[in-house]
Amino acid sequence: MSIFKKKKSRILLISLSVGIVASVSSGALIYNASSDNSLSKLLFSSESDSLLHPSNSVDYSKTVNSITDKNVKELSKQPKVIEKPVEKIEKITPPKIEVKPEEPAATPEPPRITPEIPNYKPDVTSLIQRTEKIRIFGVEVNATVLARPDRVVSEADKKREITNVNPYQNVTVSKLLNIEVTKDLENKVIENALGSEEGQGLGLFSNNLFKIADSIGTKEGLEKAEVVLVKQNPGTWSEQIHRYKALINSGKFKDFLKEGKLEEYERLVKENSFKTANQKYLWIIINLDKSKFTKISQNSLNYLKQGLAIDPRNAIINASGEIDSLVWNVPNQYNTVTSRLSRDNSTRRAFDYDEWYLRSSDSIVKGKFPGWTRSDKTSEYQSAYGIQPSDGIKVFELTRDKPVNDGSKRNSGIVVEIDAANSSGYNKIKELIEKFKANNKEITSYRIFNMGVTSPSQEFKDILKSLPDKLPQLELFFSAQATNTSSLIALKDKNIKELSLYTMGNSLLDSWSFNPWSLNKVEWINTNDYNVSAQYPPNTPIATRISFDTVAFDQEDYSKVGDWERINNGLRMVYFVRNNEPFFQGRHGSGTEPDSSESGNSYPTGLDFSRVPTIKSLRGLVFHDIEKPNNGSRKIKRLTLANSGDSFEISSDELSAAGLENLAIGEPEQPKIFFSNGQQTKAIKIKLENGKKQLDNSAIENLRKFYAYSDSLKAGGKSIKVDSNATELKQQLIGLGYKVEDDNGLQYT
Repeated sequence: MSIFKKKKSRILLISLSVGIVASVSSGALIYNASSDNSLSKLLFSSESDSLLHPSNSVDYSKTVNSITDKNVKELSKQPKVIEKPVEKIEKITPPKIEVKPEEPAATPEPPRITPEIPNYKPDVTSLIQRTEKIRIFGVEVNATVLARPDRVVSEADKKREITNVNPYQNVTVSKLLNIEVTKDLENKVIENALGSEEGQGLGLFSNNLFKIADSIGTKEGLEKAEVVLVKQNPGTWSEQIHRYKALINSGKFKDFLKEGKLEEYERLVKENSFKTANQKYLWIIINLDKSKFTKISQNSLNYLKQGLAIDPRNAIINASGEIDSLVWNVPNQYNTVTSRLSRDNSTRRAFDYDEWYLRSSDSIVKGKFPGWTRSDKTSEYQSAYGIQPSDGIKVFELTRDKPVNDGSKRNSGIVVEIDAANSSGYNKIKELIEKFKANNKEITSYRIFNMGVTSPSQEFKDILKSLPDKLPQLELFFSAQATNTSSLIALKDKNIKELSLYTMGNSLLDSWSFNPWSLNKVEWINTNDYNVSAQYPPNTPIATRISFDTVAFDQEDYSKVGDWERINNGLRMVYFVRNNEPFFQGRHGSGTEPDSSESGNSYPTGLDFSRVPTIKSLRGLVFHDIEKPNNGSRKIKRLTLANSGDSFEISSDELSAAGLENLAIGEPEQPKIFFSNGQQTKAIKIKLENGKKQLDNSAIENLRKFYAYSDSLKAGGKSIKVDSNATELKQQLIGLGYKVEDDNGLQYT
């Protein structure tokens, strides 16, 4: 029997048809509402669940880096001028559209590690003040600026060979002090904040929330708009709704409604037409009269006088109906972040491009660069160099799309890619490099993948040592399961123009470490290609550059006991001499004057001596700036010492001068002392020296710190081993509350 003969069946079929048509039409409306927004594309679905993350099977080849306005929802008592880094957007699936990311504002403002100078003030005495014309949102105004001089490099540091062989300047743009605020500029700032010109797709009346609310709320009803925005895209809702809440919650919004809408609003309230508070918010936002918002808040006006304009993406309406913001932008020509990124991409890369934006994970893996075409040339090298298809070795040529004919830049280059997880290819790497050198074949770049994937102890030192002494580009992909970068020391004294250190795993592990001497002739360590993001599900293999927060050394750096010169010079390189370079700033970025006031810069807070068994403490190490005392000193949060037994042996003299005052004591997160054998180290073995019979006060204090900051020693119950004839020492330690036992000379590993 046909289903059309049953009344219930006919009703059901008609209902389903109407539902499908409504879904399709609303989907089209929503896409049209957001299709001109290059910042973010929203996904609308018939499902009520949020679709915010890519799956493991998503093709990332067309994804791009971009920015989103993920901000706090309330103004603080002292709003910060945030010069924004490149941020994330909500991840979408279809449609995939290649979009150039939007320009960020300027220097990120993460928490900084400045333990010695809590009231840090940058040194601006060397800056030269002048007046010049600048443009903000296309409006020309007078400005007072400070011109930054070149970074000063000490001759003594040059002799130590710890300066960059190609001097690096972090900030090359002038510092903006103040501007003349004209009425034209005020009006332009308001227009952009509302959504015109530079605020298109971002401002208060052109962002996704407003456009979708207006399209769906007006045509299909508030209930449908609420489902799409609140349920299907909660991220967008939470990021945008706060921009209007202060005005709405104050009740002042009534003065800013469109003509005739106040009466309609009062009627809807009286009739209880708003089923939820969100529907009420949506109705009010849709019916706000854009033309009535004509005033900037005093807060934002004060920032504007400093040359910092309201960021349309972060513009809000305050309780008085004035345009305010959570973020203020510095003009492009004074943007310290984009100027640095553009310059580094243009002058520091082997395959350069004149843009500020970073490469995606997919581009990193595939070795793609904007403005360059890549072609596979492997077949041309197979017979001459013994490369087999099964070796995991490929050769590519990169050619500049628009050649530079003045000889200032390369127009092509040869790239050799090697999969170290392929045993056949791995065994040929060194031989292949030697053949290229013997034949005078110029290789622009070597890219080695999967280092340490087959085994954490996989050997690469000899391979890296065989590389040419001068190399335009080297890209290394390390396994996050191993985090073994000890082979990098083979790069010492090699002049590498661009070094990139990547991983497909966790790039933020404390165990990632570098020996500064491995980088002494490297001109630029790439920090631009950073792709870690909460938008990716856990364990998704995303290629990103490694963030190093631990400095390590090798036994060759301490070949003679008591000679700390090479280690101290390495520390000085990291902490002060090259600390203006982003790579040497650890995880928290630079200060406001990274080239002249290094004390404001962050720095690696871990120190690893697990490969130097003769180093027993921080004795003899220098953590302050010997050239510029105003820079203060650096503090260590994580110290790793070498040990192979159940007890850690240290002399009384070493303990007395252990230098543990250089640990970051007194900070919210206490420092940690680790041993290379993990939790196996349960006690300290003290050896008396130079006729001593007891510990002095300094040794007692350092001993206390060892047990206070080492979890493995704590677990051992404050156990200490001493020689059986050290009677006075034994009694002293017992009196201090330690559990003391005679050393029988045995070690358990």
